[in-house]
Amino acid sequence: MVRAIAVFGLAGVLLALGTARLPLAAQNNPRPEADIYHWVLPVDHDGIEVTVLHPNDCYVVQQAKGVAYFGAPSSELVELQRKLLIPTAHVVASSDKHFECQLASCINVEVLAKTIEGQFDGFTTKRQLRAVDHSPSPIDDWYGGAYTDVGSEERERFRNAPEQRMLVQHLRTTRRSNCYEAKVPRALSIHVRDQNNRRNRIGVYRGFLYVEHHHPSIVGETVAE
Repeated sequence: MVRAIAVFGLAGVLLALGTARLPLAAQNNPRPEADIYHWVLPVDHDGIEVTVLHPNDCYVVQQAKGVAYFGAPSSELVELQRKLLIPTAHVVASSDKHFECQLASCINVEVLAKTIEGQFDGFTTKRQLRAVDHSPSPIDDWYGGAYTDVGSEERERFRNAPEQRMLVQHLRTTRRSNCYEAKVPRALSIHVRDQNNRRNRIGVYRGFLYVEHHHPSIVGETVAE
């Protein structure tokens, strides 16, 4: 009887050691390849395409900032807006703790953005100002803020579709464990929310977006001799 207990006891120890090794092996697996995209969206444009997601890739907006004016702009603000040119998105070398873009074009955008937002500070009323993380409601006629889209039927209009998500939601769930997955190949884009599709908007939304690649390596490519 004592011998039987000893045998079962040894088996239990071996089983415990075996299961203890499983998480350790899992921890040694390399993390999927990841990209950090810096995106800049002048708000007089509808949106910007950031990248293409493959099945099981996941993404989340890590940081976003900017203020937009949805009223009748002055000629000075219109001229500043013209200098922002077109929306852009590109991969940047960055870490999990600090995001920045040191390209001359990025620095110029920041200078222009701060100049424009400085003009906003002098407004007597701020009812038509909307931050990038604004959460629209019936009170403000459902406009302002930005949203991501991964393949809805009509990207330029926010319809609360499963493929669309307001940036205010992304910024609440910036941990990687809350990445939003793609099930089929989709183009990931970011848009200004404006039900009335105003064309005289002033300002620039910008930020950083994290994409983790979970799709398998593409095989079958031939190598030139």
